[in-house]
Amino acid sequence: HSPLTDKARRLNTYETLLEMQKDGLIGAVGVCNYGVGALDEIITAGLPPPAINQIELSPFNQHTDIAAWAQKYGMVLSCASWSKLSKATGPVDGWNAVGKIADQKKMTKAQVLVRW
Repeated sequence: HSPLTDKARRLNTYETLLEMQKDGLIGAVGVCNYGVGALDEIITAGLPPPAINQIELSPFNQHTDIAAWAQKYGMVLSCASWSKLSKATGPVDGWNAVGKIADQKKMTKAQVLVRW
C-alpha cells in the first residue's frame, strides 16, 4: 500500500509483481502512494514503469510532479480523495477557485469538491 520501506525491498517487491504478471497471475502491476523518487528508482533499475499509481488527489493535494511523471511514462493515476470534504469548512471557505466554480455552477463548495 505504501513505499515506506527501503529501496531494495521496494524494488524486490516490484520485481516479484512483474514475475507474477509474466506468469499470468496478475494483469497489471501498480503501486500506491509512490512519489517521484520511488518511481524513478524503478526506471533507474531498468524496469518498466507501473501501469497505475493510486494516490490522493484533491484541489489541496494535486501532486503535479507525480502527474507529470505519469504523463511522461504513460502511467495511469488512480485518484483517491478521502479527506477533501473534511477541509470544506476550513481552507476551502477562503479558496477563491472553489468559490468561483461553486458560484458559476450554482453549487455549494462541498458539491464542487465531491465532483472533483
